[in-house]
Amino acid sequence: KGLCRLSKFNYTELRINVGNWETTAFYAWVAQILLSELLDVPVSLEIGHGIDSSKPTLNFYDEENSFPYAITAYDYASLREGNRLSDCLSTNDTSVPCSHAIMEVWNGQTSLLASENTAGHIEPAEGNGMVGKLGWYVPSFVIERHPEVSSFWGLQNQREKMASMFKRPYTWEKYCQLLSPTNCSSSFYDGVARRWPETDAERGVYYKSQLYTGHFADTAKNNCTANPTTCSGHIVDAPCSWSTNLEQQAFWNDIYLESDGPNEPNDSYSYGQMIQILRAANETKSNIIMWWWKPDGLVLEFAGTDAELHPVTLPPASEICVAKRVGPGVNGRCSSDISVRRGTKAGSCDNDHHALKKVVCSRLYSDTYDVSPPRRSPAYDFIKSIQVTDLEMEDMLKHWALRGVDKYGYDGRDAVCTWVRDNLDDLQRFIPRGYPRTLDGRNRYKESYMYAAMAMGIVALIVVFSTTFVTYHQRDTRILRLANVQFLILMLIGFSFVSLGAILFATQPSLVSCTMRQWLVTIGYTLGLVPLVVKVGAINKLVRSARKMKRVVLSRKYLFQVVLSIVTIAIIYLIAWSIVDAPTRTEEWNLSEKDLDFITVNVDCSSRYQFWVYITLAWEFMLCLSACVLSVQARKVAQEFNESHLLFALAFSHFAFLSMRAVTQILSSTGSASVRAAVASFLLSSDVLTAISIYFIPKFIIIAKKKPTALKKVTISGMSGVSGASDFSQGGSEAFQSEAGGRRAVILSEANARAKEIQPAAAPSNIKRQVRWVTGWSKNGQSEPSPRLSLSKTTFPQHHQKKEEDSDESSISINNDIESSEESSHDTQQSQHQLKLERVQDDSQSQVDRIIPGTESLTQKIKSVAKHDASTQKGGIVALR
Repeated sequence: KGLCRLSKFNYTELRINVGNWETTAFYAWVAQILLSELLDVPVSLEIGHGIDSSKPTLNFYDEENSFPYAITAYDYASLREGNRLSDCLSTNDTSVPCSHAIMEVWNGQTSLLASENTAGHIEPAEGNGMVGKLGWYVPSFVIERHPEVSSFWGLQNQREKMASMFKRPYTWEKYCQLLSPTNCSSSFYDGVARRWPETDAERGVYYKSQLYTGHFADTAKNNCTANPTTCSGHIVDAPCSWSTNLEQQAFWNDIYLESDGPNEPNDSYSYGQMIQILRAANETKSNIIMWWWKPDGLVLEFAGTDAELHPVTLPPASEICVAKRVGPGVNGRCSSDISVRRGTKAGSCDNDHHALKKVVCSRLYSDTYDVSPPRRSPAYDFIKSIQVTDLEMEDMLKHWALRGVDKYGYDGRDAVCTWVRDNLDDLQRFIPRGYPRTLDGRNRYKESYMYAAMAMGIVALIVVFSTTFVTYHQRDTRILRLANVQFLILMLIGFSFVSLGAILFATQPSLVSCTMRQWLVTIGYTLGLVPLVVKVGAINKLVRSARKMKRVVLSRKYLFQVVLSIVTIAIIYLIAWSIVDAPTRTEEWNLSEKDLDFITVNVDCSSRYQFWVYITLAWEFMLCLSACVLSVQARKVAQEFNESHLLFALAFSHFAFLSMRAVTQILSSTGSASVRAAVASFLLSSDVLTAISIYFIPKFIIIAKKKPTALKKVTISGMSGVSGASDFSQGGSEAFQSEAGGRRAVILSEANARAKEIQPAAAPSNIKRQVRWVTGWSKNGQSEPSPRLSLSKTTFPQHHQKKEEDSDESSISINNDIESSEESSHDTQQSQHQLKLERVQDDSQSQVDRIIPGTESLTQKIKSVAKHDASTQKGGIVALR
């Protein structure tokens, strides 16, 4: 609560526990000002109720300048809570007291400090720079009347004198009820109270300026006639939680003084009540003796007046006596048993001057030094090093006491702020080395190289869109049909994703952009490589099966299912990554090597565990390796289908850029994050542009130089029960589109078991005709209804005389459209080839009829084909109706 600003360093809040007296509050304010304003550490003060907006705070920056006193003097429970939580704001119940340090501890807490340290809750106490003196005090006007009271020698064994000299104070209400001659009527001022107390707070006060002067009178405890062995005078004692041993000192030194306050168990007074009684005594010049301390503001307020406080000398302190004093807690000074509170005579000596202590919870050190140096809070080192001396504290107390405008409000804050301002140069020595720090506020994602990376990503995206447009526009050309337009579109979609990822790498990281980077790049590379790998893999499988004369079934639907399955695996992995450990915006802080107080900030995207990124890189490497292997296997495929050199170049290109990205990722802990992001963006864009240059540009050049020719087919009508169409692409077969009834096209790998007989001696031994069934395609892409027989040049194997029952095993059936586009020029021996085919018409007809039932006379069909083929100057597949 109060005026505050957010710390740009995100340091954990430090909470200081404040006791219920002024010097501990002033000390905490000094620390709060320096930590908040010089070191950017958020600091708040704990007074016993945590963060409760309904209650006033003691923070220096409190909007209302409140000055509430703490509930207890030493709240060790709040230290234990701070040690447990580390960050006091991390609990749902912020009303629970929580703190990390106490800036002023007196020596009456020695045994309790030792037990808290043994339990591991606090570090060993250290001096805070001040020297304290606890003891008994009397005003000057009392000493002037009774000089003997300045020493215990004048107090010992003086029961009646003590009882008659030191009377007991009366509260306002008690005075009006028992002693006021006018019953505190407002009409008649009795010289003490001007009226009856109106509120509960007024009823219990011992002094109220201008309304109640206070009053001291005898009670039954002062009556030595009625109580000759138990009567006593009055002494003002402090709460048992403070470092008071008054009962032990008075009892064993035979000084018959007792406190008669409302607070149990030692009949003490609160700090505020003690001040009221002292002011009432000064107002009425009544004899008073009380337990008090130095340094304190009240002592300075009365200094130089007849109410100036002077210490009462008790038996001198010794080390043994100090060790024998009754300790704090319910088993010591706060025990309900008065004999426990009185202790032994060995501990009844005077209080000595001693160094005041400060303590911090033990976890504050580990919480500080477990953090990397750039993000390390200076709070621990500052709290441990700061020192404020007695004279320095007295300067603040004098200013506060003499200002007299808003004593329990703004005056104290003005006194502390003025002292800090006047002594700021000297206070700099408590600032830890390397602090205060300067945070490099430059947005490195707005540097020129980031804009260049983004521009290149946009260029890559435009090139991909342009390539997609040209590919679709030229989709009917021969070279693109052979390359399979659908697979090319999938590749280009992948490249567009990678280009978008390159653009995102050049933008300011955020939760969304960090996640989208990985999604776009991973899916983009998968779509960019998997269709090509699947297509070439299908071609290789087809070729291997044909060489072994085995049946293989390939369909377009199957090939797309393979691509979809692989992409789905990548998507499932990305979903798991996004749910379990999504990449998010992180800030990496680094200290400058030259200036330890200057911090550079690297904004990056990362997950808690880096293996996610390495798995994606391994996935991309695997795709590249698969492409390389398949490109080597496809090197002997027919030339029109053979893109092994392009595939190898494409895979090698991807591999090179991927390797550079991997190196960038491995070096992610060094250098500027924005530079690494820019490099990654450039690499992704360059990879896309290079891939298009390798795979698509050569095809576009061929299209531009030469008008593509339509695929030619040999068709022979009249077949019954068979229908099919082929579109044999670069990536393999689009396979046969099966029509009803399980109709299929059959490639006859061997015309008949006696193929050797049809090989002319003059003709080349490797030139023969292969018979197979295809369904042609009309110009508009629709399948023509009639089946026909297709002949193409092939190489016959040099083995014959197989049994007729093996002929089915020597054929390859492809359940989709297979269109042989292998072209080769015909030589002048076509006519000879025709005549030699006629010689085998009778022998081959029966075998063909058995392989393909329902055919017409194969002899006549072969003759027609041969005649037409001989008249054709170009080789390849020819078409007949």
